[in-house]
Amino acid sequence: MPTKVNSSKKTAKTGRAAKTSSLKKTSSTKTKAKAAAPRARSKSAGASASSRAASSSKAASSRNKSSNGFHPGTYTVPRGHVSIAVPTFWNLRQTNDDVQVESEASETTVIVTAYQRNAGVKALDARDYLQHFLETAPVAGSLQTGSGSKQLASARFRDEEGDNWFVRFISNGATLLLATCHSNLPLTSRDGRTGVAVLDSIKLKARG
Repeated sequence: MPTKVNSSKKTAKTGRAAKTSSLKKTSSTKTKAKAAAPRARSKSAGASASSRAASSSKAASSRNKSSNGFHPGTYTVPRGHVSIAVPTFWNLRQTNDDVQVESEASETTVIVTAYQRNAGVKALDARDYLQHFLETAPVAGSLQTGSGSKQLASARFRDEEGDNWFVRFISNGATLLLATCHSNLPLTSRDGRTGVAVLDSIKLKARG
């Protein structure tokens, strides 16, 4: 059986799982970055060219616009194997332990922590680690989980204080991501929906 992953804490600073004998945290250089708004297209000379440029810019904006109206940028960690969307006006922080994306009012936080498989351990299965996580999670009331797969497993729940959680494990066999979205607001609120969209945007590069 895979070694248990401990439940994450509630705050951005302490919301990370503990090290286990079968996993080691992926260390990365401390980085601070801010999401940048998409650059506007340069104007073309002539009326017809300007019209085409405006039309093209509008179409691109429509494609990139999220359902709640934010235009996120994308942050890729220095190693290049993990990327995450950062909505406009949200704060991005990267430490040696995790990547954190937090709403302007600090009511919703998405935290991503990476773990690496140690030698001699079988391929990391997202479903196994979600199950272990939920065994110690402060779940109050109903728990929503999907069918899941080796690569992706998720769960939603509310804790004893009424805060909302969306937890997701992403695996490529060698690297395991624990991604949590914690919000003081309902996940159906504007802030909550944005947090879930950030969670959905997380990409883990396949093993080379």
